[in-house]
Amino acid sequence: MPITDRQIKSRREHLGSSDMAAVLGLDRFRNPYDVWLNKTGKLIEKERGNNQALYAGNAFEDGVLQFAETSLGKLRRNQYRSAKDRGLPIGANVDALVKDTGLPVEAKTAGLYGPLMENWGEEGTDQVPDRVIIQAQVHLICTLTDLCHIAAFLQGRGFMMFQVPADKVVQDYICETALDFWNNNVIKDIPPQNVTPSLEIVKRVRREPKSIADVDHAMIDTWKAAKDVLNAAKKTKNEAEAALLAAMGNAEAGASAAGNVTYYEQTRKGYVVQDSAYRVLRFTQKPLTTTGELHG
Repeated sequence: MPITDRQIKSRREHLGSSDMAAVLGLDRFRNPYDVWLNKTGKLIEKERGNNQALYAGNAFEDGVLQFAETSLGKLRRNQYRSAKDRGLPIGANVDALVKDTGLPVEAKTAGLYGPLMENWGEEGTDQVPDRVIIQAQVHLICTLTDLCHIAAFLQGRGFMMFQVPADKVVQDYICETALDFWNNNVIKDIPPQNVTPSLEIVKRVRREPKSIADVDHAMIDTWKAAKDVLNAAKKTKNEAEAALLAAMGNAEAGASAAGNVTYYEQTRKGYVVQDSAYRVLRFTQKPLTTTGELHG
């Protein structure tokens, strides 16, 4: 089920199972810098909005857990467990605990809106993506148990059950990394070194109105050069596309020995976009002022 506002707030007070996957560099969508920005309260809370993939995952979760109950027995859903009493900045919102054994259950869906992007092995094994391994080990650390069940619905494969046993070596590394990250990055408010935040996440950083920061001109030069390359590529692409459409005349498709192209009419449902504020990164050589205006 979707997490509550209270759970979202509490997650900033510890490193969760998905946080640890990101801190260890095993998450495709977040990295350690992203986690640091979140845990230090530097981000504007993202609106939940109409994220179809997220909605589908939440909607399917209960069905996945119902499937898990057919083999594991009754489950207690949405359970929070913490290792703070052992001096560890780790907590976990576990999807479910098996009522009879107390073993954690993690529910996963993959491929609902596209192809499977990660490797899932044979059912009944621990052959699950690395980030899921880390999540499972965090659950085991927090629940003090020795086996985590992974219930999944995978595109083209259907409902499946996997299991991840406790691994002391991996758990020790998780605990060591969590303590180091929490004490030396979060508590001291120092960003992780040698990693750049994800663009979509760093855009959500809270900005102080009318403030100005000193930045290395080389970073601006690199950004400008990348924009120039992108604009040149777009221009080349548009010219090539125009030439191709012209060569097709009034046809809807084109055939060649190398392959075919189509230019079929598409339909798009109408919708109204609400007013919203946003920021745009632009370059200027005009002097800046703390009033937010440009001189000249």
